[in-house]
Amino acid sequence: MKSKLISALILSVFLTAGCQDKESQAQIDELNRTVSQLTEQNKRLEMDLSVQQMRADNVIPTIFAEEEAVFQKSETINYPKSKEYAPEEGKIEYSVSTLKTNADWLNALLWAELTRENGNVPTREEFVAAYQKQLDDTKKEMLEIPSIGYEDKRWVDFIGQREKLATFAIGYYGFSGGAHGMGGKRYFTLDMATHQILQLTDLFDANVLPKIKALLWEVYTRNGEVKDDETFVGKQDFNVSDNFYLDFNGVHFIYGAYEIAPYAAGEQDLTLGWWQLEDLLKASFKQQNYVKLVSEASE
Repeated sequence: MKSKLISALILSVFLTAGCQDKESQAQIDELNRTVSQLTEQNKRLEMDLSVQQMRADNVIPTIFAEEEAVFQKSETINYPKSKEYAPEEGKIEYSVSTLKTNADWLNALLWAELTRENGNVPTREEFVAAYQKQLDDTKKEMLEIPSIGYEDKRWVDFIGQREKLATFAIGYYGFSGGAHGMGGKRYFTLDMATHQILQLTDLFDANVLPKIKALLWEVYTRNGEVKDDETFVGKQDFNVSDNFYLDFNGVHFIYGAYEIAPYAAGEQDLTLGWWQLEDLLKASFKQQNYVKLVSEASE
């Protein structure tokens, strides 16, 4: 009887252990299935994130820009009265501003275009220190030799954006006495996808530049309305400006004061339409689909 009881107890232990093993195995199997499902979901999420990142990288942001002062100081020097001709006062003004946009890389590019000297781009601190020294030196000179004034201004203008092309201009004006100051703007159009400023060599091969010059001369002389001997600059001295920008209408070639017109005439904009340039553009430029060309519009 005692041996039967022991045998029953042993059998009960084995049966209980067997049930526990089955339950444990079932739990392990369930955990493995859960891990497998979570791993698969994680892979899908990573793929979705990768696709979304690729899409985000290809999205061209709309530019928002506001003026940001970098250095703005002015002073007025009052001179003692003199029997000799001398100004009663002299004004000094230094003003530099850039644009703050919604793209960090663009802010850095604009800063470089605004401040680069001899290939070097200063930090903001270096630039401000250099301008403060210029102001101090100018003030010292004007105290020694009376002058009606001195101005030095630089700024950045946002001209506009069309899809992945954005155009800006670096403006400058200086006055150190005389009848008037001198100023102007240097324009550039950049590809918002590649972050590169477009050069003339991106649009045209060197061998078509004479044709570009001929087209610009026609615009300059209003298709012959102005005779060659009546122009401000002779045809032999007329050149294709490397100061240009692109927009919906075509390529704007900009000429500053005295380049092709007197100072009073201001900045000159000679524009060639895309319909005039289509056959002269590089194939690589056309492939970028920056603009809708005439042949493409008719297809």
